[in-house]
Amino acid sequence: AFSAVCASLLTRQTEGEYLSTDTYYHKKEILGPAMWHFNGAGTVMYSVDGSTVLKNVTNSGAFVAEGSRDDAVSYFSLASDGHRFVWGGTYGNSRSNPEDTHRVETFDIDTGEPVGYMKTCNLPLDLQYHPTRQEMWVRCATKIGDDHFGEIDVFSVNSLSSNFELINLNETSRPYGRIAIHSSMGNYGFSASGYVPYLARLDLSSKEVVNQIPLPKSYGSYDITYSPVNKHIFVRTRVCCTCGSEDADVLSCGRGPGSPVLVENGPSASADLQTGICSGSCEGTEADTIGVYEIDTVSLEVVGNHNIEDGFGGDPVTSPDGKYILLLGNNAGRSIRVITPNGNGETSSTAAEIPTDFQGGTPGRMVVSDYAFIQDETRNILILAASTDNDVVVVDLDDNYRMRKFALTSDAESSGGSTRTVEWAVNSNFVWVNGADASAHYILEFPSANIDDAFVARTLTDVAGGKTMYVENYERRAAVEQMAKMIGASSSGVSGKTMYVENYERRAAVEQMAKMIGASSSGVSSSGVSSSGESTTMGVLGETSEIGVLGETSEMGTLSNEKSSDESNIDIVGIIALVVACVALVGNIVYVMGSSKSSSTGAGDTDAVSLGSKDVA
Repeated sequence: AFSAVCASLLTRQTEGEYLSTDTYYHKKEILGPAMWHFNGAGTVMYSVDGSTVLKNVTNSGAFVAEGSRDDAVSYFSLASDGHRFVWGGTYGNSRSNPEDTHRVETFDIDTGEPVGYMKTCNLPLDLQYHPTRQEMWVRCATKIGDDHFGEIDVFSVNSLSSNFELINLNETSRPYGRIAIHSSMGNYGFSASGYVPYLARLDLSSKEVVNQIPLPKSYGSYDITYSPVNKHIFVRTRVCCTCGSEDADVLSCGRGPGSPVLVENGPSASADLQTGICSGSCEGTEADTIGVYEIDTVSLEVVGNHNIEDGFGGDPVTSPDGKYILLLGNNAGRSIRVITPNGNGETSSTAAEIPTDFQGGTPGRMVVSDYAFIQDETRNILILAASTDNDVVVVDLDDNYRMRKFALTSDAESSGGSTRTVEWAVNSNFVWVNGADASAHYILEFPSANIDDAFVARTLTDVAGGKTMYVENYERRAAVEQMAKMIGASSSGVSGKTMYVENYERRAAVEQMAKMIGASSSGVSSSGVSSSGESTTMGVLGETSEIGVLGETSEMGTLSNEKSSDESNIDIVGIIALVVACVALVGNIVYVMGSSKSSSTGAGDTDAVSLGSKDVA
């Protein structure tokens, strides 16, 4: 009797500890793949087709800086690490304590809940994730005092509270610019600066600038991108130009009268100093002749330069797989140039000119404000949008760059506002394009590889302005895919009529296990039978769905596919059940885990999967 009482007390104590310490992990509701919209009041998470608001997280003072004018939070940049957090570089408009406003905020990637914020340097312009180091790198405009004496900060995904030394670019001016971080570059990264004529190579371990790569005849550089295909950096240069007269490169000198500068490019080039201006004000002028320098990260040498068709300069951006580099030119939206990489150390080639012909732009200005790539087993599509009109351009990259243009809305006035954003919900048929001036989001559907089938499937109204990004826990997706490979989960080709048989006791046990490990099964019925009456439980019924892990679309934010054709969702619980069954048959879970490690393919390719429609890790 005494031992029974002790056992009871011990059991209750254990249950109490479970309820107080572990409930969060067993009870938290996972959003799954979703489109997150960040605005001044908070964050709204939508299903990828826009039909459902999955969650609405208001600021509620959680991230509002003390002394701020209101509850608004402005985001310079957003990024996902793909497995733990979503990150935002922000400021909170604090008047009383400016140093408290420049921060990096984090949100739980599974639930969207705020996790915390970390103070950083001034104006966090750029966020780049390094997956092998599990670090988020931050590029700021300038340093702040002694506490953040540097322009490049870093945070560990595994220890948000750790405070690391910043990288100081050692420049006297505000070295605005962007960074390039990629796992294929290992311990090194690169940073552009708008007011110095070289590209900085960074040692990510020692937090030092170890090389300065000269950018000939430039005043500085700003936008930067990287292709792992040839291990080359593409960086937009900034130059000096004449100003203040009818025959100058630019009519106005801006706020001041100009100053003596050395103009080295274009029709005004001279060895003598002339009245002019430098950097961003000369973009799109006749002096903007260099365009983009291409730099080999292995030899640390400039291997060539690229410009748009009419030579007004352009910003370089890269597809997630690095096979396409786009030049978004200062040509009023007339066209963009597509460049394809060659071998390491070789200059990349011009592949195509896309005649976008967007309307409403000003000569010398950039109006193609955003882009996205749809890249999967059957589709290789580029989507482009401008802020000056309501058209969207789609390009089939596998069909000789065939182009199609269609309208987002019938409204005559552009809804683009100051900029228009484009974002693909990865592994789905949906692309989101915003319309800030109309408080709208236009959701495009690409039901096939044929760009002629694309259409505006849904328009969301009364959407507050802000930034939108696709979010998914790719680590969880990879784990499920690996489990499927281990057990050979496939029922393709199964046919015939049989009686439905299931071990309901095992199903109950596995469902409980699924809840414990947080396996998302939203949209999947407890019986394993879809709304069409066809079983998705591992091909037991005669009329079965093919078992796979990834669907093309994810309407409710799961790993499954629910298209308008009523295709069946994938039964995640069923997959886990088969895993448990296989483990039981083998009788040795250690052996199974060991086998999976030894037989895993591509384990070292950490960048094989993009974190979004435009970012590579």
